[in-house]
Amino acid sequence: MNTIRTILLLVAYFEGELQQFDVKNAFLHRQLEEEVYMEIPPCFRPIEEGNKVCRLNKALYGLKQSPRASFGRLTQVMISMGYRQS
Repeated sequence: MNTIRTILLLVAYFEGELQQFDVKNAFLHRQLEEEVYMEIPPCFRPIEEGNKVCRLNKALYGLKQSPRASFGRLTQVMISMGYRQS
């Protein structure tokens, strides 16, 4: 909370402009940079097919690679819009 207050103080002091982005669904549907496989849930797998896996094309919520994929894409978009990373 102290960081947010400090940023607001600096913006007000220097009469700057502040923008806020909502990234509530940041971990959903992001492209993955490496191959990731998961087991098919039992309710979706026919009994006769055995132990098959599926390759993910996009990140899922809760996947270890999701934060990295989301942050990488967000960084690319923000830089393309003229923002600087600090």
